[in-house]
Amino acid sequence: MKKIIIGIFLIQLVFFSGCSDFLDKLPDDMKTDEMVWSSRVEVEKYLANVYATIPGHRLHQDDPWLGMSDEIDLSWTVYPTYGLNFGNWTPSLNYYHGFYEKLYRAIRASFVFENNVDKCAELSEDLKVQYKAESKFLRGYYYWLLLRQWGPFVLIKELQPNDADFANMGRAHFDDCVNYIVEMMDEAEKDLPLHWQNNTTWMGKPNKIVCKSVKSTVLTFAASPQWNGNLEYANFKNPDGTPLVNIAYDESKWERAAEASREVIKISENNPEANLRLYKNNESGDGEFNPYKSCVDVHLKKWNSEVIWGKYSVGNTNAWMIHTTPGPKTLGGVGPTQRLVDAFLMENGKTIDDPTSGYVESGFATSPNPHWNPNERAVGTEEGRKQMIADIRECEAWGHWEGDWNMYANREPRFYASILYNRRVIPQIPDDINKRNFYNSEGQKDGYARAELYYGGVSRQSGSYTFFSRTGYLAQKRVDPMANMYDRAYPQDYMDVFIRYAQILLDYIEALNEYDPSNADIRKYWDMIRERAGVPSAFVSNPEISGDKELQREFILRERQIELCMEGDRYFTSRRRWLAHTVDEDGTVDNRRWGDGGRMWGMAISAGDAASNDFSFTGFYERIPFETRVFKREFYLFPIPENEINKSYNLAQNPWW
Repeated sequence: MKKIIIGIFLIQLVFFSGCSDFLDKLPDDMKTDEMVWSSRVEVEKYLANVYATIPGHRLHQDDPWLGMSDEIDLSWTVYPTYGLNFGNWTPSLNYYHGFYEKLYRAIRASFVFENNVDKCAELSEDLKVQYKAESKFLRGYYYWLLLRQWGPFVLIKELQPNDADFANMGRAHFDDCVNYIVEMMDEAEKDLPLHWQNNTTWMGKPNKIVCKSVKSTVLTFAASPQWNGNLEYANFKNPDGTPLVNIAYDESKWERAAEASREVIKISENNPEANLRLYKNNESGDGEFNPYKSCVDVHLKKWNSEVIWGKYSVGNTNAWMIHTTPGPKTLGGVGPTQRLVDAFLMENGKTIDDPTSGYVESGFATSPNPHWNPNERAVGTEEGRKQMIADIRECEAWGHWEGDWNMYANREPRFYASILYNRRVIPQIPDDINKRNFYNSEGQKDGYARAELYYGGVSRQSGSYTFFSRTGYLAQKRVDPMANMYDRAYPQDYMDVFIRYAQILLDYIEALNEYDPSNADIRKYWDMIRERAGVPSAFVSNPEISGDKELQREFILRERQIELCMEGDRYFTSRRRWLAHTVDEDGTVDNRRWGDGGRMWGMAISAGDAASNDFSFTGFYERIPFETRVFKREFYLFPIPENEINKSYNLAQNPWW
């Protein structure tokens, strides 16, 4: 088994690492064509470096999907998103612009590869066909990354000569861009296997399921209001007056999106060898189903049944945990907003604004959640404390404790799997009492290591404006409870997940709702997501939504906000649904569900007296805005980099820039 694991890891390094400037140097820059294309080693190196442009998460340092969404605040001023959230943005600012050129270099390299790979006699014919399919997938995927960030792109369908008139190339119509990406996915799929379960050394490469899933994602994007009937893009045209967007609404785009998602679902249901389904902790048949552990482990257990496409992160998740764990000794500053906290359901499946939900806004809980101590540990003893810490770290014990703020009481399992709130026990610290007490103030050193996120708390790292949460919360999602963040020790390697099955199910029910809101599949697959999350069906907790397109849409998008939180989806969902510019009209508390501008809310992290604040301080739990963000209509798309506009007189800038 060890040999297999090491083998997989090395293969992933080959396919997803590599010299970042390799694509700047075509084969004839370094070696003759004959030397490169006659050697299997060199050919596979070239393909590996086409793969290397796939972006890793890297705490989203290379993209703004977390820092500029309404679900997360990144406290560090060195991140470009900090200034961009205040509207400090122009086409000449080079924030995230380098990726535009890098994607086109990779697209060009895919053509070079496909035009030359047949020259390699050391490759079998089957491998040549497979590798060309992989290259087509990558080209389609890179065009997809261009589309979602910059909109309609300059569509190049073949290798261009060096003397090509690039300055005269205009942008293609949005629908043509979508259709080309879909065409690449369809062509690649024909020559790729259904899955890699029988050849696990190539896990992470595209297969039929990955191609179909990317297609589903792209078509869901294309069917959404930003690109389907959006009159505000009526003047989005090339310099010659050619429209780039069809502003007439087309319901059939939702049908096309639903069908693409359904194709993935069919594989899950009809091909058990593909091992594709929502992950549960007891899927191997051992033990009882635990929704909390399932929601935690789906992001930590490598290549589990829910992962459709991903890659080894080689330290990315480690960095994420360093930046989300409260200090000292770590950098805890990834702060979920109050909007995200409020989005999570109660354990009974109801929203917190439902008067029948049982939600209580203030006061300390006088009794714990039933799941808090399932093994009845004697928590007042040292042995019982250690056992309790083990239960927490192994995800057997979860939920609020007596004395936690009522706002966090009796919430759904996904809440506890995602949010670290004030006074909650920090899982990712070993049970050594001295190491745990290191995270608490005098008088609160009880060996449990509770997060002190209030003014004066140990988690605040006195004197630092950077290394603590400005919202009064920290992200817990994708944090391994078995890690040792005191000593920076990690029990496993982790992976970045790009697409998982839950997203496909959400894509499907969202699309179905737009043209067939009474379709039975909406409840069928939505219930599957809820059941894994450990909460009742939306049609049981809120029966009034059944068949009502507007109400179902509201609840489906909320389900997406919860299930896919902190995974980069929220940024794009708010934009494709044309909801990111919602105006903040509330003068007291933030009860809006959408909008990336206006006031962003959290807890009162600067209230009280630093010298006397402790867990009994109630002033911390007041909702206050931590910043006021600026969102203009032009921010729906990134501006085409100014240097690119200057190179081409026929390259239209994005609307309103």
